[in-house]
Formats: sequence, C-alpha cells, structure tokens
Amino acid sequence: MSVELPSGTGPLTETALAQLVCTVADARLLEAPATGTTATRVTVTLPAAWRIEGSSEACPSVMGAD
Repeated sequence: MSVELPSGTGPLTETALAQLVCTVADARLLEAPATGTTATRVTVTLPAAWRIEGSSEACPSVMGAD
C-alpha cells in the first residue's frame, strides 16, 4: 500500500508516522481480510522530501475490537 502526502505537509513525528502506517494497514485488513495472513507493507511519501516504509507487523490489530 502507498500513501502520498500533499506538498506543504509539515513534519510528522515518529509516532504520527507509525499511526499512519497502522491506520492504512488496518484499513486494508478490514477491506480484504484474507490479507491478514501476511504483513501489509506501507510506504508513506512526501514528494521531493522523504519516504518511509512500515509494516503491519508492528501494529496492534483492530480485528476483534468492539
């Protein structure tokens, strides 16, 4: 999965980036539960500035949450 942030986005903390990665990974898992058998890789990019990669392996799952 990939997320491209709009130009002009201010700096994000490490916590904010981790939350973004986990939110995207959980959304993917809710949309396609069969993907839950493998980790979802997420790339977050700010064009011409930076790019980070993360994985659902480091995220708590929303599956089964009330």
